[in-house]
Amino acid sequence: MLISKLSNLSPLLWFLLVFGLLPTAAALSEFSSFPELTFKTFSQFIEKNFSAEISLSTVLVVLFTMTENPDLLSLHARQQYSLVEGEKVSTINSWIKCLSRAVYARVNSNNSKLLSESDHYNGISENHMISNIAIKLDSFGQLLGLVKYNNKGHLKGSLRPISYKAIEAVHVICPATYECETMECQSRSLIQISRPRDVPLATLIKNNTIHQDVPVLTGKCPSCTTLYSADHERSPEIDDEGVFTRLYLNSAKYIKVGQSTWVDRMFSNAVVNGMYSFHASASAYMEFWNNSFGKTQQHTRSPLSRRQIWQAFVQESIRTVATCANMELSLRDNLAIDEITKEAFSVLGEEGAIRAANQHACSECTQKYIKPDTNSVAPATSAAPTSDAMDVDHDMDVANSMDVDHAPVKMVVVDGICFGPQHCAHPGCADELINYRGEVFCAIHTREYGAKCRVVNCEHVKVKDTQACQQHQPQWKKFVAQHKRQSGGGYRKIAQRPAENLPWVANREPRIQPHDEEMEEPVQKNYFKAPSFYCVETVCAPCGVIVAWTKFAKAESPTNILAFLEKVFPTEESRPDYICIDKACRVLRSAVRNKSWDNIWEKTTRFIVDTYHYRNHKDDDELCQKWCNPAPSDGSAPNLVIEEKDKQGRPCWRRAFNTQACEQLNAWIGGFESILRPTTAGNFNWFLHSMLFYHTLHVIAKQERKKASAATSDSDSDHDSDSDNDSDSDSGSDSDGDGKNSSGSGSNSDSDSGIDNDM
Repeated sequence: MLISKLSNLSPLLWFLLVFGLLPTAAALSEFSSFPELTFKTFSQFIEKNFSAEISLSTVLVVLFTMTENPDLLSLHARQQYSLVEGEKVSTINSWIKCLSRAVYARVNSNNSKLLSESDHYNGISENHMISNIAIKLDSFGQLLGLVKYNNKGHLKGSLRPISYKAIEAVHVICPATYECETMECQSRSLIQISRPRDVPLATLIKNNTIHQDVPVLTGKCPSCTTLYSADHERSPEIDDEGVFTRLYLNSAKYIKVGQSTWVDRMFSNAVVNGMYSFHASASAYMEFWNNSFGKTQQHTRSPLSRRQIWQAFVQESIRTVATCANMELSLRDNLAIDEITKEAFSVLGEEGAIRAANQHACSECTQKYIKPDTNSVAPATSAAPTSDAMDVDHDMDVANSMDVDHAPVKMVVVDGICFGPQHCAHPGCADELINYRGEVFCAIHTREYGAKCRVVNCEHVKVKDTQACQQHQPQWKKFVAQHKRQSGGGYRKIAQRPAENLPWVANREPRIQPHDEEMEEPVQKNYFKAPSFYCVETVCAPCGVIVAWTKFAKAESPTNILAFLEKVFPTEESRPDYICIDKACRVLRSAVRNKSWDNIWEKTTRFIVDTYHYRNHKDDDELCQKWCNPAPSDGSAPNLVIEEKDKQGRPCWRRAFNTQACEQLNAWIGGFESILRPTTAGNFNWFLHSMLFYHTLHVIAKQERKKASAATSDSDSDHDSDSDNDSDSDSGSDSDGDGKNSSGSGSNSDSDSGIDNDM
């Protein structure tokens, strides 16, 4: 009868019945729930087994020690039972003793009491103490249900990691200040402005852990109506009704990065350091974090987006730069993120100057002044030749070129790297584009051209959805075909690396711009595409600390370099003794011609060529040989070389400064080119400025560590030597007061191993 009834079932019901009878295994949770027991049972166990004076912190240390070591407890529990013939049973075995020894060490370091007086009688050995603790930990594990073997030695189940979800703290995002900070309010207390049902709930990422449904509270001063949030203050403008100002708090613990997403400063700092260390874009860091942390926390509603990562970078970098400037950034409220970066660079960017490098000096970028040899032939530290006698010898008493009591000698290195954001296509204009989604002009020239055809000198109106009039449609269609991604040429352009020649690339002569000089403006036929800045120019110290940076629109010309240097070093006191440039001889010629040498640089600074490029300059440039030698060994510029001794004890010379500092910096900056190429001018400026700022902080920290290490080594060396020796014969002392040291660094030696007279 049963079979006849079953035969009448539909095929679908048959499938469900058979499928349901198949043996299945329930998926095990990755974590075990936190042990559940009453507080009374827990407290009675603590009072019975541990000291009556045990502190709460020690109790929590013991509790979390047990829940954090499930694998060790499984090993311990297994050795308590003999399931195989010949196994040795050990109730208090080495596994639990190792754990108790670690607990004992931690408790002793905190000066806390763990055991009761009955367990801690005088004369007990440390091994007995460890055994007593092990017995109590074993009992504690059984009380917490962390031993998965029953009394008969049967396995009840593997012990999985313990989940702390049940005891997670309740997080609330609220203002860090508890009273109004406006002077007129006289420290009035803040009120909470949201009704309970209107309190927003957000996702908080703290220590890479995602917390859901976190209340976000906002405070308000009833007097001045200023709103206080966790990461900013919002106050009304006194003179402009309806306009509000946002003050970005440097001391904020949490930062809002999305509509309902907040992160702590550890997360935002990790974003900045990840981009800095790995040259990662916002998209790359987003993918890394979502794969590493977001997908492992299955309760998250949605992973982080690229915009949220970029927001975290901007917010964190703003606070870091503002803190160094001893200020808090204040902007108009409700600005878009692109406007925030633009305004932040305008206020904190200091036109490219890196504040962290202000007044920096270390042993790699400064040297003690040494008086030049008056008998030297090449007056490398004297005044440069005049424009009337630029390529002939210029005799001058070198001893009169500088004061005897001279400040430490400083050098900076200047160089550029060829890439930059797009700018206005109008001839002579380098302003930012009105938008970066197809527009080629700035706001002014967009209004000027209006709906006119973008072909040069054409006054006709352009066709809708194109940039050309009816007459010039063939040129526009050709341009679109060559630049769209869907074309073969577009794919080849994407796949091709810079300066790479491949068989399938069209064989046409590239227009190469000489890096050392300006190039004539090409004949502009149309304004279909916005041009890009030619290069990013940087000034850095030989140690790697970045002093300033800027962008050159057309070329890295001597006139642009001189204008940039005059802006970076506006006063005589701020100018370095040496400026190293790959084309210093060309810069020197330009300075003499435009009179800036006589008016600005002659009294303080000498231009020298870096050692790499000097090899190509010295053979056919007499002025470069005489005035721009980076390391002459004839005594004419002793501040550029240092005398040392080789392994055989013979005197030799080495360069006092690293003239390749900018080349090394450019190699690092080049890693950001693919990130910065498609960005807006505002994002480009702030991102690059932030990265150079962080780079400077890291270099300065590295120099401080070197200095501390050297001081420790010197201290140890002085401790081993005669500490009462105060004579002036020390190799680094200046006993004569003339700037020379007793090592003879001003001597003229032809036996140097690293520098020749023609270098």
